[in-house]
Amino acid sequence: MSAADSAFRDAVDRIRSSDYISIFAAAGAWIALANSAGAESGALSGTARRAAGEPGVGLLRLADRLQATSSWAEGAATVAREIADQLQRAAERSARASEKAARLDVEFDEWRQWQLERNEQLPDGMGVRTANVEAEEQKERLAAEARRELEALGEEFARVIGGTAPPAPEGGAGPGATPVAAGGGGMAGVAGVAGGSFGPMTFHEAGGGVAGRAQVAPNGAVIGTEWHPSAHVLGPEGGDFAGWVRSPSTGFLVDPATGREFDPVAGRWIDPVTGEPFGEVTEYATRLSGLGAGPGAIATAGGLTGAATIAGLYGGAVPPSIGPTGPQQALRNLGLRSRAATRFALHEASLGGRPFTPPPGASAHGGA
Repeated sequence: MSAADSAFRDAVDRIRSSDYISIFAAAGAWIALANSAGAESGALSGTARRAAGEPGVGLLRLADRLQATSSWAEGAATVAREIADQLQRAAERSARASEKAARLDVEFDEWRQWQLERNEQLPDGMGVRTANVEAEEQKERLAAEARRELEALGEEFARVIGGTAPPAPEGGAGPGATPVAAGGGGMAGVAGVAGGSFGPMTFHEAGGGVAGRAQVAPNGAVIGTEWHPSAHVLGPEGGDFAGWVRSPSTGFLVDPATGREFDPVAGRWIDPVTGEPFGEVTEYATRLSGLGAGPGAIATAGGLTGAATIAGLYGGAVPPSIGPTGPQQALRNLGLRSRAATRFALHEASLGGRPFTPPPGASAHGGA
């Protein structure tokens, strides 16, 4: 294994060691705590006002204490919201980094395979040496990208600092305020990126077996049907888009079977070469569901071969980039996105996201 191989694998494993599904869950728990504390603060304040309106010195003292407790609860709610925001941003950044790692991993595998094939096909000599130099340069470039992504993720995790809870009324918790840690979801995630409590996981260790209730999506993927609020793989609520992956980076929906992308906000397909929307606004502009031959109905058309087949993926519309460049680059990009989306979905399933087994089309493109 070359130095570039080792550096790349180390960076990718560290990125993937961050359990963003658990961090999302921790953020949700802090949000629930904040909402509960805020509601309790309002209830206590109302009780304090009613007590203050009643005659009696004792009730006035009780009202003062209730109001102090209400203020403390509101302060606790504010701290809980701050921590939730920190964890939410860390989880979102971690999901984007995991998606980027999946794409880099696919590209790295392509160059590694190309290098092996060139070494087998070419006779010893300058040709082999030139191929090895080119392959190592490309792998070093990808390793550098992975390291930059890891550093950016570490910077975001460094912002998960917890907060300081307000002192309890009348010094009930002792003098001064109390620091509050963000909890297991956030801080354990930081430790994981640094090589701590979350052990590294390679792409090939991600499962894909579906536990619990499952169904076959229109694109051929087998997905879990239970509620997974933080998952990027769409479930039955996605209609014809069930089994597609919502990119945490762009918000586009990516089909693991074919690699095509759809912008659910604009209601348009995405050009596989330029990354720009094209064509007319489709029937899916306002809902993730179609009638009859929806997006999933043609997702299993295996073996992308040319411009005509590509047009079939987009309801007959040919992406503008196909004209000047031909289908080769579009086909390569579709295959890359198919494999990257599949690896990202499998990794997320291994973290406790929506169970996912790749569609048959993904295997045809090397997605698994």
